[in-house]
Amino acid sequence: MTNKTLVVVAVVLSIVSFTLVASRLSGIWEANLAIDSNPFSFTELSSTFTVNYTLGGFTATSNSEFLLAGFIWQEFGVTGTLGAFTIQEDLLFGAFTAELIYDQVIVTTSVAGINFGLYWAQLSDAVLDGPADGSVLRMAGSIGDIDIGSYFELGAQVEDTDDDTFNGITIYHAATGAHKHYVTNPLIVGQGFTGEKLSVSGWGFGCVEDIATTLYITCHGFDYVKFALIGIETGIEWLNFDVDLMFQLQTKTLVLTPTINVRENTCIDVYAQVLTDPAAITSVTGIGVYGLGFTTSFGNVTVKDLTVFGTSCYAITTEEYGSVIEERADALKYGHDFYPDYWEMFSIEVTGDGCCGGSYAFLVNTYFQANSGSLFDWGMTDIAATVPINSVLFLITEVEIDTIGMNHVGLGMSASW
Repeated sequence: MTNKTLVVVAVVLSIVSFTLVASRLSGIWEANLAIDSNPFSFTELSSTFTVNYTLGGFTATSNSEFLLAGFIWQEFGVTGTLGAFTIQEDLLFGAFTAELIYDQVIVTTSVAGINFGLYWAQLSDAVLDGPADGSVLRMAGSIGDIDIGSYFELGAQVEDTDDDTFNGITIYHAATGAHKHYVTNPLIVGQGFTGEKLSVSGWGFGCVEDIATTLYITCHGFDYVKFALIGIETGIEWLNFDVDLMFQLQTKTLVLTPTINVRENTCIDVYAQVLTDPAAITSVTGIGVYGLGFTTSFGNVTVKDLTVFGTSCYAITTEEYGSVIEERADALKYGHDFYPDYWEMFSIEVTGDGCCGGSYAFLVNTYFQANSGSLFDWGMTDIAATVPINSVLFLITEVEIDTIGMNHVGLGMSASW
């Protein structure tokens, strides 16, 4: 039996032991059924069963996922604190093969104001780009207003929300398209120095609110250095700029992003971009507004409207991804679902306390499509409701209606304890 197998068996046995001596047991079961009418088919039949076991400062989690294709994934996790250390472990198995797909361990602590984190992960050969394993040592701290961060990479990379080139790892189930996302991305077999990312931020001067610098080198040498200038004042009260300037070995990339401040606590969002001269990218010719958003609330009712002016490059994302206007290239890059044909969304959401405990939610999203041939360019209405039976049992319904008729019906339930 290999050392890898011994580690996995030990962790699984630890989780099973928790189930026998746990002082607190909680969980949630969710089931969903979706039917499309054209053609008639069951497009979703899913069930997720999650159980949490708590003992002292640790919580063990078991998460089982079932789809039309059957039992696809079994996930185990452990989180907790041990003295000054915070520990997290995640295990993902293929349900039918019982084969380890992914394993991640994260240990963090803080000493004298410096945050340390050790990230380790392995990917099996059952997954694209596997097998692979590696680790990252992260250190972060502050000197006055200056924030300093370091990622020392030994065969892996860690997701960084401030750097879109480090996005963790997303594992897909090929037959269904279901996916799992983790922050530690193992890249190679064996562990040796593969990279160092150093970032400094929090300092500014003059009309620049914040300057952030990121240097990344690999075992092959220099990769890139990036300068981000945030909140550049233009002398116009309602207009600021953010600038990202990246240098690589043979290329330079300059990205200018406008920040339009209508007023503080405004309910209007302006989606805009800087227009430049193609012959001289540093020559700003104007500002193009590609979308407007409006949101307001009164009582337990929220009204939202999104309008896209440039549908060839921008689109409205689905409710799962926030119902926002996003550049199509970014949506495709990050795997966000969006509506390619609709230029406007009008939404009403009502929430409140149920009569028998729990909270209810009622959401209506109406989408409009240019040249649809229907009244007011109406294209589709999506209605979703969550109704509490009591404080732990909820019923979930969804109906989607377009110009052809009712094309999607979803039913679900959620029970927790």
